[in-house]
Amino acid sequence: MLQSNSFQAANRIEDEDFSVIDIPFLNDAKSGAVRLTRPAIIGNFPPRQCGLATFTRDMYACLSMALPKAQWSVVAMNDPGASYDYPAEVTHQLPQNDIEAYRALADELNTAGNDVVFVQHEFGIYGGPSGRYLLAMLERLNMPIVTTLHTILEKPNAEQRLVMDALIRLSDTLVTMAQKGKDILMRVYQVPEARIAVIPHGAPSRPLRDTTSFKAELGLTNKKTLTTFGLLSPNKGIETVIQALPDIVRGCPNLIYLVIGATHPHLIRNEGEKYRDSLKQMARDLGVERHVHFINSFVNDAELVDILQATDVYVTPYLTETQITSGTLSYALALGRPIVSTPYWHAQEVLAGGVGALCPFKDVHAFTLAISNLLASDTARTAMSQRAYQAGLSSRWSAVANAYVTRAEADAERRTEEPGIRAKVIGDAPAWGAIERMTDSCGIFQHGKYGLPDREHGYCADDNCRALSLAARLSNISPLTPRQIELTRIYAAFMNHAWNHDTRFRNFMSFGRQWLDDGGSDDCCARSFECLVDVARSNLPEDLRTWAVSLANDVLGKTTQWQSLRARAILIRCLVRGFGVIGDPQEVQVLVRKLGQSVHGAYRHHARAGHKWFEPYLAYDNARLSEGLILAGQFLVDNAMLNDGIDSLRWLMQRQTDDASGCFVPVPTSHFKEDSQGRNLFDQQPIEVVATVEACLTAWTVTTDSLWRNEALRSYAWFHGENVHSLPMVTADGGCYDGLNPNGFNQNQGAESILAYPLSWTALKAGL
Repeated sequence: MLQSNSFQAANRIEDEDFSVIDIPFLNDAKSGAVRLTRPAIIGNFPPRQCGLATFTRDMYACLSMALPKAQWSVVAMNDPGASYDYPAEVTHQLPQNDIEAYRALADELNTAGNDVVFVQHEFGIYGGPSGRYLLAMLERLNMPIVTTLHTILEKPNAEQRLVMDALIRLSDTLVTMAQKGKDILMRVYQVPEARIAVIPHGAPSRPLRDTTSFKAELGLTNKKTLTTFGLLSPNKGIETVIQALPDIVRGCPNLIYLVIGATHPHLIRNEGEKYRDSLKQMARDLGVERHVHFINSFVNDAELVDILQATDVYVTPYLTETQITSGTLSYALALGRPIVSTPYWHAQEVLAGGVGALCPFKDVHAFTLAISNLLASDTARTAMSQRAYQAGLSSRWSAVANAYVTRAEADAERRTEEPGIRAKVIGDAPAWGAIERMTDSCGIFQHGKYGLPDREHGYCADDNCRALSLAARLSNISPLTPRQIELTRIYAAFMNHAWNHDTRFRNFMSFGRQWLDDGGSDDCCARSFECLVDVARSNLPEDLRTWAVSLANDVLGKTTQWQSLRARAILIRCLVRGFGVIGDPQEVQVLVRKLGQSVHGAYRHHARAGHKWFEPYLAYDNARLSEGLILAGQFLVDNAMLNDGIDSLRWLMQRQTDDASGCFVPVPTSHFKEDSQGRNLFDQQPIEVVATVEACLTAWTVTTDSLWRNEALRSYAWFHGENVHSLPMVTADGGCYDGLNPNGFNQNQGAESILAYPLSWTALKAGL
């Protein structure tokens, strides 16, 4: 395969006939753009033998010419058990199945200040189910991501859809090489048109030349040549052409069919040369073996271009339409070769209007006629050659490089103008349909039966306060709709009624609107107080804010009676957030110190080697404890509190990471009140996700360590299928299933789960 200078060697500028640069590259004088100085590119790379490796190398070569002053990071993917002698341009090697290496690479690129990454995406080259390990890297990156999609599946399976949805969410620009790819992205994946760039597969630039001199150099003088090029595999449809040869040869006895390319490595690994041998046997059986030359090697670019320029008719007889792009077709088109092809997607587009000839799949007779007619008429071949050459002008590598650089610079400039644009990774705001179907004129129902409200269990303050907090926090991001304001008033009225005017918020109410308790748990009361603080600090209507401040001040003096550890941690969070709005500032500061010392004392009492935690066991809503201590440490300028809070959260995140996949694993209910070192997986509940997302964002805000932002994103991805079952947990109307169990997800949708999802989104939207 090619060495580091292969691209230049293959496209050397020897004279005007071999000029590569037919379209000028961008120059540094371009005004109004963010110039790229530290780009990165990731994909396969030679000497690994595959089309994607060749493409990545050529992309790097043309982009480095377009950005001559840039300092590049070139990342080559290594398949399992393989090692390669890469050229000097390759700065990083990434083992396919080492998820920690993906994360480490992202951190290294961030630290180095890389300003864009060009990702070559193909299913099968990245580790994890359908290549999910790549997402672990992309989620951590601080820079624009330009992803070239070499395959776009119209009917992906569940894992492939999960990966595609994440790629779409994480990429600033999605590049497809054909209009068909753009259509699929918009129709199947609902990608906005503005996020998509159609940039053709690159190809070399050579003038349109007669085949005679090239045939002489290759020992093909006085021969008519057909050519098919690429890694040999059954989907290439070589059989169709071989079966057509007996009739073609009768009219053109000096024909040679060149089948160029090594057998695909996966095929070699599984069955050796069985497929190639079957093609040779077919040619023998049909009596055309001397007309078929198999070149079983991975030829370099210079050799390929010479062979194509010696070709009278280029053939791509692929067997299925679902191919967005063909690099060999792009090369043949750019070199002005007459082309006969089956109508796979790429060929349909570029060969339309007589640019080439299209034949039905596996139609031997059609291929016979199309090829024979071209071989028999110099005039027909010349006319088709000229049409192909003109059609291929836009695919010259220099033009392709200009398109990529222009797009990447626009993405970088947009991020500069919109500092919060990193929040694109979390997608659009969740719909409120699920919240509406769970709410009546009294409040939000506590439990669900599948997607229905379960009236038997009525309502609870725990969930109505969460709904009110959500509305308040959302109002700080964008104005609420009239319907959302209407629902907000319902939740506020419920919480107003829940206060028992003594020391507690009542929690449980029947469907008949009768209170079932005199006062909820300490944790319920703290959460109820928190919603008042959220409303007080919101952009909700003034009357709601006034009500919240008044009731919060009434409740504040009773909070010292709520003794549970989580209640104290939540109160720290409330008081820090409401400082200057709720209560007397000096009294609040004294209370935060008292609460912080209490939470810190629990940590110091129970923490030990291998168990950096506040209790003998992990329970529910765990990350609230770490977040409370971190906030107390920051608020009180107490580094011991702050550092112990960070250490506890780091320990918790280690416990909430699956060893096999690296995905987020919320502490399951089966693990409550256990202190074993085993990693139980089920049942996992959304309440742990929102607590973890918010705690990690707090850690990021306080420490500015990007690790915590990335951990928040990794936790949030649990909702979208980055979990041990690879199951998306959310529904189209903004709902969320009640959790993961050993067999999949719990199909019920209770209020706690439905609210955990948009609460997590709101935290990320506000915090990123």
